[in-house]
Amino acid sequence: MREWMIRMACLGAGLALALPAQADFGLTPGGGFEIGPARGARIAPGAGTAMRAPSAATLAHGAPHQRVEAGAASRLEAIGASLLLPGLGHRAVGRERRGRTFMVADAALLVGIAVGQAQGYVRKKGYIDYAEDFAGVGDIGGKPDWYYRNLGQYRSSDAYVHDVARTARAIHGDDLAARDDYVARNSPAADEAWTWRSDADRREFRERRKASRDAYRRASLFLGAALFNRLLSAVDAARLASRPRLAGALEWRMDESGAHYPCLAWSLR
Repeated sequence: MREWMIRMACLGAGLALALPAQADFGLTPGGGFEIGPARGARIAPGAGTAMRAPSAATLAHGAPHQRVEAGAASRLEAIGASLLLPGLGHRAVGRERRGRTFMVADAALLVGIAVGQAQGYVRKKGYIDYAEDFAGVGDIGGKPDWYYRNLGQYRSSDAYVHDVARTARAIHGDDLAARDDYVARNSPAADEAWTWRSDADRREFRERRKASRDAYRRASLFLGAALFNRLLSAVDAARLASRPRLAGALEWRMDESGAHYPCLAWSLR
């Protein structure tokens, strides 16, 4: 009796540790149980999908009812699945626990991308509204980045135009027509002119703009890390797929007393 309990305990532990990643279980109407293929597993050709009480012929020959193979996916399948979703290729080769690490990392990185983009957008809207309130400009949403850079660098648009005129003289010399054309092309329009109330307000605008750019930069870093995580997951899944596959077979065997018991046997293929 004790030996039988030990055997059943070992069998249950083996099924709990090995089979959930390769097979699904279910009770049959006749009171037996079934093992059906799940993600990451393939049923060997010719094997049935149901496993019930052993027949007389099975008991006589000790033939296995079912064979389950782990890691049956090809390298290309594992790579493609991992590039689509990190960790999915590991599930295909029967390494779900290892794949969950890549899935969790990918989810965290995607959250970082979303948070960075949201923070960047909200902070950009904030520094634009701040400029409209303290620099005397109208609606400046959607302006190119160089405009916001100059807005934070110069106390007024007149100071900026004066600097542009100096640059025009340095470039075109005594060619007055070319200088005037350069100034006209690089000067802000009438509705884009600004004058800050104080240098403190201008510095505050620059700090707010920097916070927005930092948030967008973090989102870009998270995006790069997410792409690297996909590449690393694909390489690791391909490496695991190229390893020998572990195959298990559930058999009925006979002990010294003539009693039959199930046995889970594993082999490398």
